[in-house]
Amino acid sequence: MIFLLTALSLAGPAHAADAEADADPTPDASISLPNDPEPQARWSVPEGDSGMGFDPADFDVEEELGDDSPGLGNGMAMDPIAGIHGLGPDISRMEPLGDHFELSVSPTKLGTTAVELPLLVARGPEDLEGDLWVVADFYVDGRKCAESRHFVMHRSLSETGPTYAWLKTSLPDVGPAGVAEVRVFAAKPGKKEELLFVRQAAYAN
Repeated sequence: MIFLLTALSLAGPAHAADAEADADPTPDASISLPNDPEPQARWSVPEGDSGMGFDPADFDVEEELGDDSPGLGNGMAMDPIAGIHGLGPDISRMEPLGDHFELSVSPTKLGTTAVELPLLVARGPEDLEGDLWVVADFYVDGRKCAESRHFVMHRSLSETGPTYAWLKTSLPDVGPAGVAEVRVFAAKPGKKEELLFVRQAAYAN
């Protein structure tokens, strides 16, 4: 009898401990997750701010680019032809084979001095009938130094613009300065040459 009571008293605490262990399977857990995590900070744009560092409404396009900008303000009134490079002078009032341009004298990259004169031969094919000889005699200080001949064929005339003859030659080195002269002639094939005009230009090397 005494032995049975002793056995029951020893088995009682162990059974109670096993029951508590089954009721709480993680009594020693040290990691826990909160039920309501802390909300993360969010970036917001203030009311009236574009988020670009400036307000587009404050940027005046016409003020920044100017009134003369193409397509803005007074730019619409700009002459679309005046600013185009390469159109050349207005030849509507220039007579063909006339004295219209300056005689230029300038040094060249080859170490010589060149004299040059552009000659308006025709504004269009209707200005010239048949072919034409253009002759230029060049002088330095009254002495002839060169002659240039151009044979202009009617079929070589530009159909969409003017045709020029470039009268050009190299001048001899006659001193530190001088006076260049060109005498321009023209004639139909087989005809005598007629003087058109004379141009002079002083120069210094």
